[in-house]
Amino acid sequence: MTPEEYVKIEEEQETIIENAYDIINKAKEEADKAKMPKDVRSATAQDIVEGNIIWHKRKVKDGGSYWNIVEDVLHPNDLFKAYIAHDGCRYGLDRAFVVDKDI
Repeated sequence: MTPEEYVKIEEEQETIIENAYDIINKAKEEADKAKMPKDVRSATAQDIVEGNIIWHKRKVKDGGSYWNIVEDVLHPNDLFKAYIAHDGCRYGLDRAFVVDKDI
């Protein structure tokens, strides 16, 4: 492979990646419009696992309820169960809810 061939491949793949990020960002914008489901329950320490969707209640005047995805559990043995979400922020069980999957 020549350096020129490499540059061509790199440019093509970066375009594909940029298009994928555009699709992901548009999907996130739409998902952010979702309202908190009615079938939620208070989250417990057992609910704080990587990949789980956690809802947080907030007053409408403060922006309304929102969701995030557990990306990293900070203190697995702690009852407060702090975690880092996909948005880079730290959260815990305070006003955290999950969809009750048993319903």
